[in-house]
Amino acid sequence: MYDFEKESVKFIRGGRYPFCHSVLIDDQTRAVIDAASDREKLTAFKNQGLVDYLINTHAHEDHLVFNFLFPKSKFCAHPEDAPHFACLDSLIDCYGDMSEADHKKWHAFIEEECHFHPRKVDLFLDGRMTLNFGKTRMEVIHAPGHTRGHCAFYFPGEKILFLGDYDLTRTGPYYGDRGSSIEDSLQSLERLKGYEAETYLTGHGKGIYEADPALIDRYLQIIHLRENNLLELLKNGPKTFDQIVKEGIIYGKDPASLGPWDFLISERVMIAKHLSRLLNQGRVLKEGNFFVFGR
Repeated sequence: MYDFEKESVKFIRGGRYPFCHSVLIDDQTRAVIDAASDREKLTAFKNQGLVDYLINTHAHEDHLVFNFLFPKSKFCAHPEDAPHFACLDSLIDCYGDMSEADHKKWHAFIEEECHFHPRKVDLFLDGRMTLNFGKTRMEVIHAPGHTRGHCAFYFPGEKILFLGDYDLTRTGPYYGDRGSSIEDSLQSLERLKGYEAETYLTGHGKGIYEADPALIDRYLQIIHLRENNLLELLKNGPKTFDQIVKEGIIYGKDPASLGPWDFLISERVMIAKHLSRLLNQGRVLKEGNFFVFGR
């Protein structure tokens, strides 16, 4: 049933978007983290006994698909992301400005395909918290950047680090929400490298890794690679924002779409964040509608 297990910590792989991988704790106190993997397996786990806690690493539609299976569980998330579980419009607003038609597409998709049910958080997570499940202890790590309230989780007894949506894929980190941050992503990833682990678990992609801080460093360096590619582009001459976006530095020149998620929109948001960061550093300058290489 499980793709990985060590002591009371279990792992179930999910499919591609809008699904993710789940972590389960099967101890005296039982929990599911990110209930969006496999409905049949999650239901089987639920049928084995009360699931005391339903935990979300963060508020994105591909991490809450099967939350509705656990209505009696105490719901846990970080307060920064809590409003987006309680209100669908609040969640959609995270993705930036969009037309009314696009908003309706998102609303229908998240409500119908992702089974969104408004839910208030019962227990707020913070980075100083340790949850005890019996023999199993889990440290909460507030690791913002992907979202403001994104959390990772460390199991010191089992030496397992669940990185959430810092998923170690070669695509690299996502910071395309209004509240996403490049700086926070860099700082969070640096901190996560410091945890003594034997196994990394992630929310997407391969999902299970033999722990090695070099994997996190490689993932982190993709942010710097994107930035360097942007600077190299501007060394060749001034570019407007739209001209930069067309280069496809992050998702390629012909980005895909998944449901209502248009990667071109994510490209625009993330490039804008890079430009803002580089402008603040003086490495890029703005001349009229053009961005130029600074130093």
